[in-house]
Amino acid sequence: CTKLVDGDHNPPKGENTKTEYIMGSSRNINENRLVDLDNARYLSEENFIKIHNRTVVEKGDILFTSVGTLGRSCIFREDINITFQRSVTVISTKIFNEYLKFTLDAPWIQKYVYNNAKGTAQKGFYLNQMEILLVPIAPLAEQKRIVEKIEELLPYTKQLVKKID
Repeated sequence: CTKLVDGDHNPPKGENTKTEYIMGSSRNINENRLVDLDNARYLSEENFIKIHNRTVVEKGDILFTSVGTLGRSCIFREDINITFQRSVTVISTKIFNEYLKFTLDAPWIQKYVYNNAKGTAQKGFYLNQMEILLVPIAPLAEQKRIVEKIEELLPYTKQLVKKID
C-alpha cells in the first residue's frame, strides 16, 4: 500500500445545511459504491480541509468499512469533495485496485476480518490489523485477467442468487 489510513477519529459537528464538503461513514458504502450521501454529514470548507489532510481521498482509492459494518468496499470514482470518519479505511496501492477490491471481498478475507475484529460495543478491524493482512499478489497481467473473468461471471452469480431468493 502507498496509503493506508482511517478517517477522522473526532469528527467535527456537521453544518445545518448541505455544503459541497461531505464526511462519509461506513453506512455510505454499500453494494460496491457510495450510497445515501444526502444523509451524510456536511462540513464547512475549513473543517473539510483539516480532516481531508488525513485521508486525501483520490479517484482509484479503495474505501473499506472497518468499524461497525465490516468489510464492505468500493473504489472511489466520484468527482466530489469527501472525507471519512474512522469507520472507513482509505487504501491506495501499487497493485491493480480492482484486483485488491475483489480480493478484499473474497469470502476468506471477509471471514478473517469478522473473526479478528476487536471491540465490544462496535467491532473494528483496525489499521494495525489491515497492515499485516496477507493478500496474494499475482503479476499485473494476471491480476487484470482475474478481474476480467470475475466481471464476466459476476452477473451469472447475481442471477443465481435471485433464483434462490
